[in-house]
Amino acid sequence: MNTSISEIAQKVGKIKTALDQYHLDSLLLRSIPNCLYLTGSVFRGYIYIDRSLELPLLFLERPTDVLEGYPEDCIYSIRKPELIPDILKERGLTISNQTALELGYLPVTDYLRLSRLSPVGVSDVDASVLMRQVRSVKTDQELTELRRLAEIHMEIYRIIPELFRPGMSELDLQHQIEYQMRRRGSVGLFRAFGPDMEIFMGNVISGDNADNPAPYDFTMGGKGVFAMPMGATNREIKPDTAVMVDMSGNYGVYQTDITRTYYLGELPEKAIQAHKVSQELLLWFESYAKEGVPVSEIYQHCAETADKAGLSDYFMGHRNQVKFVGHGVGIEINEVPVLTARSKDIFQSGMVIALEPKFVIPGIGALGAENTYIIGDNGAENITPLPTDLIPLTETL
Repeated sequence: MNTSISEIAQKVGKIKTALDQYHLDSLLLRSIPNCLYLTGSVFRGYIYIDRSLELPLLFLERPTDVLEGYPEDCIYSIRKPELIPDILKERGLTISNQTALELGYLPVTDYLRLSRLSPVGVSDVDASVLMRQVRSVKTDQELTELRRLAEIHMEIYRIIPELFRPGMSELDLQHQIEYQMRRRGSVGLFRAFGPDMEIFMGNVISGDNADNPAPYDFTMGGKGVFAMPMGATNREIKPDTAVMVDMSGNYGVYQTDITRTYYLGELPEKAIQAHKVSQELLLWFESYAKEGVPVSEIYQHCAETADKAGLSDYFMGHRNQVKFVGHGVGIEINEVPVLTARSKDIFQSGMVIALEPKFVIPGIGALGAENTYIIGDNGAENITPLPTDLIPLTETL
């Protein structure tokens, strides 16, 4: 088990508060992100949380020995979920119409099966929404781990110019970056929420490829290759283009997000201007984003700044402009809140946010940078404080 009992109890306390807000008695969870959140481990099975319990009850199908150190009276080995109701009954607990399931993660067949564990049906509240809300505000232990992983993540961006060779394709460069990431402990797995969010370890795009829309809801697109229609291609990286590198910091349970822009040859003034606007917005965010600030104000300010600079046609894409400028980060790369103009969320201390004000200039490529921040009472702490300047592919940071 890769977490402490006290940490699990603290998280359960947060979940109980959310149960009150949603008028629920219990949750039955099975998604990998929530298994990781509550145990630090991955297993096939179920997690039952009740307002009367200090720790979750764990129903394990396999493996059954992954949680060494967890109280034995809270772990049950089962072959199928239909055994759960009788076990709960022995403890005076139940699955009822005040029990929520993870609608955002469960296939319909699994939802129907689990909903039949209750003779009166289950709640129509989506437990995945509740849990993503809870997970959006990190504990002190989570924040300590995120800072540690961010330090590892930054290492790769310092050496990217050393990895480049003339004549390389985008995929050639990405493969070199991925190799170095794996050598530094990257798990290689990129967790994202949503059924249409396939991705590998990140994205390397240059020149006109940045203007190719992808079928997934990410900021940057790219044509990709047949088996992955997004991101890097076999096309050679050409002179006088920007090369955007947006690789996930997947070095543990938690992820961080960094983007830096490199270039070959010379870039036109419009591209340099766009990148400077991105840098200014990142600095503005550090002082403006704090406890109590409406999330929507971030997108509105960024969009207005781009418009005043005459760059609105290129803001957050060109052929396909996305309507967000950042997102929560944690166990999944796309956690809440999402920084949109229509967001009703309010920043809370302990939220971890990736801000990515980017521009796509046709014929030149994608410009801008992205950092990961921890929201505090008086501002946002940048935990990925590498220089954000445009970087020629001939020198190191």
